[in-house]
Amino acid sequence: MYVYRWVALITFGEGWHNNHHAFEYSARHGLEWWQIDICWYTIRFLEALGLATNVKLPTEDHKLKKSLAFLNKLK
Repeated sequence: MYVYRWVALITFGEGWHNNHHAFEYSARHGLEWWQIDICWYTIRFLEALGLATNVKLPTEDHKLKKSLAFLNKLK
């Protein structure tokens, strides 16, 4: 997991791109507070300026359901 942080920093958040496949509608690839995602910070800035609207994120419930589904696949 430590390596992904460096990849995310160097690639402006693309190190968390696999999260995008789990939540296609999400504007944010880094789903946790500690996951560096420069593109997400840019989107937030544009949203504050009123230049980005209808920005979507997965809810905590959606993330939990997805992780439980993944764990069930492993069984």
